[in-house]
Amino acid sequence: MSKAEAIDTSVGPIGGQALPEGVMMRRGQSWGAAVRRQDGTIGTTSRVLPASLNKWRVMPLVRGVMALGETAALGTKATVWAANERGDAKGDGYTRKGMFATVAIALIAVVGVFGLLPAVIVKLAGIDGAITFPLTEGLIRLGILVGYLWLLGRSPQVQRVFAYHGAEHMTIHAFEHRIELVPSEIRHFSRRHPRCGTAFLLVVVITTMFVHAFMGHASWQMLIVGRILGLPLVAGLAYEAIRFAGRHQHQLIGRLIMAPGSWLQGITTAEPTDDMIEVAVAALEATLAAEPLAPAVTTDSPTPTTPLDLAPAAAGTGR
Repeated sequence: MSKAEAIDTSVGPIGGQALPEGVMMRRGQSWGAAVRRQDGTIGTTSRVLPASLNKWRVMPLVRGVMALGETAALGTKATVWAANERGDAKGDGYTRKGMFATVAIALIAVVGVFGLLPAVIVKLAGIDGAITFPLTEGLIRLGILVGYLWLLGRSPQVQRVFAYHGAEHMTIHAFEHRIELVPSEIRHFSRRHPRCGTAFLLVVVITTMFVHAFMGHASWQMLIVGRILGLPLVAGLAYEAIRFAGRHQHQLIGRLIMAPGSWLQGITTAEPTDDMIEVAVAALEATLAAEPLAPAVTTDSPTPTTPLDLAPAAAGTGR
């Protein structure tokens, strides 16, 4: 598909995430999921989100934090549903309690390993330059991110999840371009998407460098507090950048913003089979079918694929 061809912005932002043998999609307050059952058929479900948080879902910066929290919750629900639909719920991480425990551990790891550890390493190394400190910290954080995703992708089970991740992106591209949702047409599109959660993570790393550079040299106490309390601000800024890139993905500015994330998606997406694309289409159709049930929204509620899109899926594979 030609990069010069503009997307149909009237479809509104849509996002999702890969599940074990399935896909979850969301647009506005509606979300749906589909999974390939063990007998080869496709099971689907759809839900709508309450309207009570609408004002926060459209507020700049705040909506990014909202999207992260809601995606973590929806990813957990969708993964548990998919496992039950396939008959995989055997108590080995697929139960609701097990999934919430996995998400809680993942959040602690994100704050501790991804948020604090790089700063602690640089501080202990005695690096205190206004530029060298955040730059070195950012490079360490980038190394942790890329290394984790690369190691995760060595698992054959996770590779299948990554292929469903590619199917999700390709299907969203086709929907945004108003192309017929059949595998032969969807295959014309890239498995990379500017609103991907892994692209979001990379933008977070880059954004963090700039934010911390403005903070300057800090004591141990301010370093720890700043890295923890600063996460929502960094996430909000990164979210706005990803959202902007998604709206301008066929323009130079959009391609520049998404270029590093596009490279990273070479690790977290794989070429899907037609069967996987069919599941992604079923998830999208389930999401759209739920929309008449959703309360009216006065403005668009951005719902990109978020950085947590891999956590529930990876946990579901029993890693």
